[in-house]
Amino acid sequence: MDKTIPAGDVEHVIAKCGGKLIESFNLFDVYEGDRIGEDKKSLAYSMVFRAKDRTLEDKDVNPIIDSIIAKLKEKGIELRS
Repeated sequence: MDKTIPAGDVEHVIAKCGGKLIESFNLFDVYEGDRIGEDKKSLAYSMVFRAKDRTLEDKDVNPIIDSIIAKLKEKGIELRS
């Protein structure tokens, strides 16, 4: 993502798309270097999903993660692979 985009923009998307199933998320790494471009940065988040009434499965969480990635892409933020 561009260095000019605040981490708060990413966090807003995570919170909104995660809805009531996202219990917490934490920025644990910021990388800036040659491998991603001069005006770019990479943010890494850990996310915890939890439901009070059931055990979550991949089918519950994967659509949320896909939604987060899609919304970030709309803002010009790409998932690093």
